Amino acid sequence: MILDAIIALLAPIIAAIVGGVTAVSYLVLLPAANLLLAGVEAVISLFVSGFQLGRFKGRAEKPSAAATAGGALVLMLIVGLLGWLVVAPRVMNRKVAFVAEDGHSLPFAAVIIHTSGGNEHRRTDNAGNLVIPRFNISGLTIKDPRYVEQTWPKSGITRELTVSRTKLGASLDSLADRLLAPDKR
Repeated sequence: MILDAIIALLAPIIAAIVGGVTAVSYLVLLPAANLLLAGVEAVISLFVSGFQLGRFKGRAEKPSAAATAGGALVLMLIVGLLGWLVVAPRVMNRKVAFVAEDGHSLPFAAVIIHTSGGNEHRRTDNAGNLVIPRFNISGLTIKDPRYVEQTWPKSGITRELTVSRTKLGASLDSLADRLLAPDKR
């Protein structure tokens, strides 16, 4: 009984996929094979006069409604999958930049992302950027000894968040600026 229900569910899906594959083969593979045969024929006819290869011919009748629907279903499935892989990460996530009061970025700063499922600890990249979820977030906390601990609620999270430095962070950044300055020779 359950097997009959599973077969009844899968049979139209399989028929649509097979129809879609046959529609794609007649629209894409057949012309590609004929183009390949024409290329082979052109090369061989340079050496052998009058050489000819046959061509593949498609069906004389129009594709059935199931084949057309299957092709459309396969095309929609491919477009949906590509949309999910390309567009969904851009919609589901957003980038936040952490900067100090003087405008310098905060590389590798420790950040806690507060969500309904718990807290997630991450670090910013070398430019001070962090990709966070757009939804299902309740706040962000910067918790790094170089910067003053600060928490932003969901409504206060903007594209750029300004952070104050501690004495340690200020001295480390001034030391880094002096050591990374170009040589004046």
